[in-house]
Formats: sequence, C-alpha cells, structure tokens
Amino acid sequence: MAFLPSKRKEKAVSALIEAPDLDVTHVMNLLVILIPFLVSMAVFTQISSINFSLPPAASSDGAAGGEAPETDKLDISIAITSTGFTIAGTGQVMPPISKVNGVYDLTALDKILRAVKMSYPQQEDIILLVEQEVLYEDIVSVMDVCRDAQYPNIGLSGGIQ
Repeated sequence: MAFLPSKRKEKAVSALIEAPDLDVTHVMNLLVILIPFLVSMAVFTQISSINFSLPPAASSDGAAGGEAPETDKLDISIAITSTGFTIAGTGQVMPPISKVNGVYDLTALDKILRAVKMSYPQQEDIILLVEQEVLYEDIVSVMDVCRDAQYPNIGLSGGIQ
C-alpha cells in the first residue's frame, strides 16, 4: 500500500531530523593558506635549460670541396675524463689538466680558455668530449666556465674513443 503524497510527507524520517549547519571555516582556512603557497612555489620551481649544439656531421666530400679554411677560427675540444681535462684545437693538444684533490681544476681551465680567447677573439665554438663516468654536475660546471670565458656555442660529443 502506498501512501498518498500528502501523508507520505508526515511519515518521512527526514522531516523529523533537522539539517545541521555546515561549518566550512576549516576548509576555507586551508584554501586561504594553500593557494598562496602553491602560487609562490610555482615561481621557485622554474625549469632552467642549458643551450648547446651538436657538432655537425662530417662528410667525406666536404674536404674536397675546395673551401678555404678560416684562419681566425679553431676547432676547440675539451675532453673531460675521470682524470681531468685535455684541451685540443686544430691539430694542437695542450698538456692535460689533472684533478686537484679529486676535484676538477676549473680555474686552470678558465685561465687557458681566456688565453685562447685573447688569441682568437672571433672563436665562439667549443665541443665537449665527455667520458661516460663523468658526473652531470661536472659537465654543467665545465659548460658554465666555457660560457664565462665568452664561448656561447657549446657542443656535446658522444664520448672519447
């Protein structure tokens, strides 16, 4: 037996229970604190990137093309190994820069790069040859030294063979 709609209202349990007042102040307090915190953290977590370029692919017919080599440019490459640095440029290899107390000697590298920059002021390209055992932080430190020495075009090579 179904009650008539008017009598069903009187028998309903929900009519006997009062609706409680919702206290949302705690949720509002949380949002008031959380939103500015998340916005401020978005400013501090900026993704930074290092611009670098890969060396051009060598072709066999490039040398026979009859192009005149530039006399004021070098092909500078820095080999980063587990023992230190080796700087080479257009047929010349400088003495290696060894690690000092297990740490790469970045000041000696900076001095040499600045001396090369004084001799060849138009030079802007450097290629880094990195061994597999070299840490990422060390590679970034070398890239920073190269940029400080006015070499903005830094290329990465696959490694030393």
